[in-house]
Amino acid sequence: MMNITNTTDTINAVAKVFIVGHEGTTGLRIYERLSQRSDIEILSIDDEKRKDMNEIVAIAKTADIVFLCLPDAAAKEVVAATNGLSCKVIDASTAHRTHSEWAYGFAELGETYRQKIETATHIAVPGCHASGMIAILKPLREAGVLPADYPLSIFSLTGYSGGGKKMISTYESPDKENALFAPRQYGLGQVHKHLPEVVYVCGLSKAPIFSPIVDDYYAGMEVSVGFHTAALKVATGGTTQQITAQDIWQILDTHYKGAKLVQVQPFNLEKTNELFLGANEQTGLDSMKLYVSGNDDRVMVHAVFDNLGKGASGAAVQCMNIALGLDETTGLVL
Repeated sequence: MMNITNTTDTINAVAKVFIVGHEGTTGLRIYERLSQRSDIEILSIDDEKRKDMNEIVAIAKTADIVFLCLPDAAAKEVVAATNGLSCKVIDASTAHRTHSEWAYGFAELGETYRQKIETATHIAVPGCHASGMIAILKPLREAGVLPADYPLSIFSLTGYSGGGKKMISTYESPDKENALFAPRQYGLGQVHKHLPEVVYVCGLSKAPIFSPIVDDYYAGMEVSVGFHTAALKVATGGTTQQITAQDIWQILDTHYKGAKLVQVQPFNLEKTNELFLGANEQTGLDSMKLYVSGNDDRVMVHAVFDNLGKGASGAAVQCMNIALGLDETTGLVL
């Protein structure tokens, strides 16, 4: 059952928010989450001036938060034009996710990530596929279980809303071509734009093999990472031992203990292995679920979330809440 968390009762000031690129799928979902809140004033720009940099800067000067829901080049242009202003910039594009001076907007990765989101002027929202990959890989890397050079092969299934307005219109056309009724694999050249941030954030020495697939449903994502446990070791008392599926689950469960937006599901291989795990089970929500399946030789970890929720707009609003000193779940759908 969906539960929209109550907007904060303690905030007195109204934060002024400017969404640059509000007409896109990410911008529209951010607007949807913020428009019902009494602690937020959304600043608007005339449609005919939405690409006018002087007008964008003029509005940004009056804003507390500026969301960028733009292509990379346009996002970089706005960042350069607004440099030195007092507003905090939250960029949903790929442009700044590996920039060392930007906060990486995945607070659940650790206290240093959360603190940087709280204090930084510039925050980069993680990519949708990357959110699932990093949610799984980062805790295992920090626990010393996953080698930097582990030969990762990762699968991700997403709804067509991740492709933006053009892909949405193609899939929702009444006379769409027959191929669109089946899952379609893309990014076959292994240069997907989310891989650099996965390597950067997780400290990998090489990029994973990545197989993204888009299917004929609107929203929802399932990212699955497989591990041969014989290649994973954990140090205990000066010696190393091969880990089990439950060890992997325990690392994830401990890392995300208390997290409000990332929930590790109970460890029960018999029950989990029998699931028909739907990539759209989190559609419309801003949280993420992690499942551990398989066996002690070959373990699968699955991140299930909405590509427009924890994979984009929900994560952006969560970052805004943290940056403003609010409860991170304010206005989100859990």
